[in-house]
Amino acid sequence: MILSVCDPLFADSDGGVVFDHSLYAKVLQRYVVEGGVNYQELKQHRGELDDYVRRLEGLSPEDYARMSQNEKMTFWVNAYNAITLQVIIDHYPLKRRGLTGLAFPSNSIRQIPGVWDGIPRRILGKETTLNEIEHQILRKEFKEPRIHFALVCASIGCPKLREEPYVADRLEEQLDSQVRAFMSDPEKAQYEQEGDVLYLSPILKWFADDFKAAGGRMAFVKKYFPKEKSAFLLDQTKIKWLDYDWSLNERKGRP
Repeated sequence: MILSVCDPLFADSDGGVVFDHSLYAKVLQRYVVEGGVNYQELKQHRGELDDYVRRLEGLSPEDYARMSQNEKMTFWVNAYNAITLQVIIDHYPLKRRGLTGLAFPSNSIRQIPGVWDGIPRRILGKETTLNEIEHQILRKEFKEPRIHFALVCASIGCPKLREEPYVADRLEEQLDSQVRAFMSDPEKAQYEQEGDVLYLSPILKWFADDFKAAGGRMAFVKKYFPKEKSAFLLDQTKIKWLDYDWSLNERKGRP
């Protein structure tokens, strides 16, 4: 396979196709710190993010078919997160949209009309929305529950956005790291031994069916919960759901 200098693809040792996420890596390194995104500066210097999304849109179905499963998964996870960043800066600063926006913070992604199903990007020759990437591609085709801790919907209630892209040869490590970090955050998961109550992010309620292949929701939580507390978790442990914070995952100023 002969690729041009500007082509975001290269061949691996097995002859498969690898997508180059280096432009996206630069964006994350410059504008993301501990999960917070400097949207103000990113909006002012958006060239690399826009170029990266154009590269995503330029991938052919034929080259995609030559990717490994892990390569395909990283392509879609990075695509979801990068397009979300792009949609945010397209509408930044976010403002409340009339009465329909009163249920959410004024700086929430929920203030963007049609954010998940009405702002498509043309990928692999088809108009594709964020909802389709998450539900029709990642959840349906890969059946990997850990993706719920990698996809970031630009909200504080979401998992934290990594300061690096997902890459195929480190995907297992990166996904495990994401879940452990999420389960170690008391705003997302906490256990009270008195009363035997586990407080969890509603992410684990919204996608309960996806955890069945991992032995069920409680088995999944126990695997990634801090070890000093996981031993207390039992099938009969009561679960209560924490509130989900839809405020923008924004940081301002330089680190």
